[in-house]
Amino acid sequence: MQGTRWLILFVMAVILVAGISLTGCINVKAPEEINVGSSPGRQPIDTSRLPRTQSHEEARQKLAEAYQRIDYLEDKVRDLDKDKRELKDERDDYKRKYKREKKRHDD
Repeated sequence: MQGTRWLILFVMAVILVAGISLTGCINVKAPEEINVGSSPGRQPIDTSRLPRTQSHEEARQKLAEAYQRIDYLEDKVRDLDKDKRELKDERDDYKRKYKREKKRHDD
């Protein structure tokens, strides 16, 4: 008796889900456009400056050159950041010396 009641409930649930699905109450639709690796509000990439290549090998060569340029520029940024820190430290030393001398002369 108990098993029959559960079987009847299960069959009714299946019929209900099938009826809702077939009548269109549940709408499962694939998106028309899938954006991979982009977030909302992100600007599209400007490809107008990309060099035109004739072959896959030439494209690989251009890409390797671009990565070399990126590596060079990253090294340059690191060097400039180091120089900036050194100059800032030097400036701070001069400020401390100035304050010390000013205090000494004011006394």
